[in-house]
Amino acid sequence: MRLILSADEGPTSRAYRRRVLVMASVGLLAVMMGILAQFSQATSAPGRPAGGVTPTAPAERTEAGTLPAGFFPGPGADGRVVGPQAAVGPMSLGRADAPVLMVEYSDFNCHYCGVFARETSSAVVKKYVDTGVLRIEYRSFPIRGESSYTLAQAAWAAGQQGRFWPFYDVLFDKGARSAASEDALVGYARAAGVPDLARFSADAASPAARAAVDQNVRDGVAAGVEMTPTFVINGKKLVGALPKETFFDEIDRAARNARMGMHMPF
Repeated sequence: MRLILSADEGPTSRAYRRRVLVMASVGLLAVMMGILAQFSQATSAPGRPAGGVTPTAPAERTEAGTLPAGFFPGPGADGRVVGPQAAVGPMSLGRADAPVLMVEYSDFNCHYCGVFARETSSAVVKKYVDTGVLRIEYRSFPIRGESSYTLAQAAWAAGQQGRFWPFYDVLFDKGARSAASEDALVGYARAAGVPDLARFSADAASPAARAAVDQNVRDGVAAGVEMTPTFVINGKKLVGALPKETFFDEIDRAARNARMGMHMPF
């Protein structure tokens, strides 16, 4: 479109021309932005952001945080960052030969971790763990402050006497920000049925407890965990306290793949 303007325009005509030029420039800018937006959409496949990263689940109903200064562990003693382990231990639930492994990364001070524990976990356990399809491995990922680390060490200590999962239930039943004083921890242990409370207190404060939680964090970092709760089901990552049906779908998918010989040990 050409703008034809008179050569002998007065002040009013010049002001008008300036307004027209401004409006034309704004219109041209809007058109260019629209073209760029269409180009961006055309170069990114549906459901796949630019850069080729496929999201596994919306990062909803999660809590982000940071490991306090001095708490973020470096590599292990041998200089390696070790990934998640599949060995059955006191923080494991289910048969050792279950075809599906779900690693749960969680913080006992995380609200949405508690939502999963109270609203979804029991349904997953009943449908898949009790039937031999699924094994759950818990990994502490304490990103909500020093008290989160203290609670994680206490949970490990409860596990040394075979009471990790009852302790897990007690903590999450308390809701987010459970007290982490020594008296409070002993109270949780008593409620969880830990038989030797003196040993529990000693274990919770031990270097071994700290080392175990540090290793959990290294596992999470190696798995790409950034917020809690995060779950890895035979290599597929889910983030957030998602509906139980989402977990059912992913566990069913992993079980089908395992039957077809596509199981990916983790």
